[in-house]
Amino acid sequence: MFREIKKKRLILDNRKPYKREIAAYISELNTLDWISSSIRLDGMTMSKENIQRIMKGEFVVECSIADHLQVRNYCDALKLAEDMSEMGVELSVTYIFKLYQALAKPDVLQYRRSNPVLREIDYIPPHFNDIDEQMELMIKWLNTENLDSNPVMKAAQLHNKLMEIYPFEHYSGSMARMVLQYELIRNGFPPVLLQMSEQEYNMAIIKYLKTEDTMPLYDSLLRSVFNKLEVLLQLTA
Repeated sequence: MFREIKKKRLILDNRKPYKREIAAYISELNTLDWISSSIRLDGMTMSKENIQRIMKGEFVVECSIADHLQVRNYCDALKLAEDMSEMGVELSVTYIFKLYQALAKPDVLQYRRSNPVLREIDYIPPHFNDIDEQMELMIKWLNTENLDSNPVMKAAQLHNKLMEIYPFEHYSGSMARMVLQYELIRNGFPPVLLQMSEQEYNMAIIKYLKTEDTMPLYDSLLRSVFNKLEVLLQLTA
């Protein structure tokens, strides 16, 4: 399937630049896909329609103030990610913190200072004193792992490694999906709607944490990228 994905991306690249109205529509679709899939996998129940209305500046009475803030924070983080991608920024601890600050708006910008038990994925992350070292090792892996021929696999593995570290008190899962999507867009792919249920997503993480098997997440991500490229091919035909 990855060979077909590369062909589709090449066709799309050859169609650029898109017409202004098509480019604007695709930009909105990319943001909506990114936000709605991550919010759904966070266990929240906002509809895509309501997320889109909030993105456009509406106040949606069916949604809480917290829901509105969450969507706006995602928009801030995604804008930063797009700017980083345009500048060719490779992820580092510094830039992961910048993305986290945009998404979570923490009072204090730091790694977690607790040792949680993650019952939904049956996992105890590393002790908080080990997070600095673990994050540096992850970045070293990111910069040396020879997966440039398949950035979709690299994005899936990066997601799983960040989930394994679980570096933040809150939003570690959201940040794992953030770096996954960033690795896609940095390599010329669009952000995608992750086509997994919350249960399927958690089972894919559990599989990795128990056996280091990335394939359940990778297979789903590959299908998501394939389907998104199909949509973009139709929009730009």
